[in-house]
Amino acid sequence: MRAVGAAVCVVCVGFFAWAQAIALVATDAIPNPGAEVTFQVVGAPAGAQFRWDFNGDGRADATTNQPWASWTVPAGYWELAVEIVQGGKVASRVTAAVVADARVGAFRSARWNGGVLEVTVIVRAKRPLVAPALVETVPPGWAAAVVEDGGAVYRRGEALEVLWSTTLSPGMELRFVYALYPPASGAPVRLSGSVSGYQGGQRVEARVAGVVTF
Repeated sequence: MRAVGAAVCVVCVGFFAWAQAIALVATDAIPNPGAEVTFQVVGAPAGAQFRWDFNGDGRADATTNQPWASWTVPAGYWELAVEIVQGGKVASRVTAAVVADARVGAFRSARWNGGVLEVTVIVRAKRPLVAPALVETVPPGWAAAVVEDGGAVYRRGEALEVLWSTTLSPGMELRFVYALYPPASGAPVRLSGSVSGYQGGQRVEARVAGVVTF
């Protein structure tokens, strides 16, 4: 585990993917509630218009001619979506999960590596966190293998259940990497998970931000 500074979350079409052409960059994917987060679409074509749905209700909350917008994030889990419009038609859509929680946070990135989807989850304590744990759902039909356990114990089944026997100070991180093997080439996937631990003798839990679909 290690201390970290401010993080930048990069989310691509379908979410984090370095191979993707269009990416959504957020100043923080796991802010505290009420913090203002700025999102920027990277790689969008010139002259495009951007429709921002901050709370994931399917309706545009803002329309801009520049590829960035800011949003004050309420407490909880939010799936942000941006439609990139050219010539009056939606050319592409970018999504991102943002989680505002003052206690704990985790964010997920992913990339294709030789036909295998490699997923990295970073767990971060915002307050002292005892026995941090992570649960990542394994999509139906996919197979999972642990690449880097970060010193955790884990169990594989319909979900990856991960537990660290440690206490994190505020700002400290843990890293867990796993590989997902698709049932067919190009199969789409939706990722979900949660992070938890104990603070003041009470269990706390939050959903994982970052990549949702890929």
